[in-house]
Amino acid sequence: MDSSLFKYSHQELKFLVTQFSAKREIVIDVHERFLLYEAYKRHIEKSELFTMKWAEQTLRFSFPKIYKMVDKLVNQGYLRRSRSAKDRRIVYIQATKKLIKGIELYESMKLNELNFLGITTQMVANKPNFSELNQSSVAKIQSLYLAKNKK
Repeated sequence: MDSSLFKYSHQELKFLVTQFSAKREIVIDVHERFLLYEAYKRHIEKSELFTMKWAEQTLRFSFPKIYKMVDKLVNQGYLRRSRSAKDRRIVYIQATKKLIKGIELYESMKLNELNFLGITTQMVANKPNFSELNQSSVAKIQSLYLAKNKK
């Protein structure tokens, strides 16, 4: 394994835990993040929305556990639920604008960090990298790139 890639992964996790763990709107749970990235992936691929049943079967969690996870992410404004017109028992999950904007910013920051570390030559202009962040800049980045309460 490339040691600089490992250092980057460690730095990314450290950043999430130290800078954002106290902020309730930042998702650090791996299962919740999986649901967010699945919703984002299906949005950009314009594929079928996933259902609560799909999440339950894929993560192998009980329905109450999945419901609690999705409910939290809906309340944070990252996901939206909608019922099937054909069968009201089927609940679809989809990405919101807040989620799409957040993942695009986060992935841009990751790419810029990989560029900063010399792992790639690609980068996204006018976006920060993780190394530029500290406690005082977190609020500034949120206000500049992540509009509050936009769904």
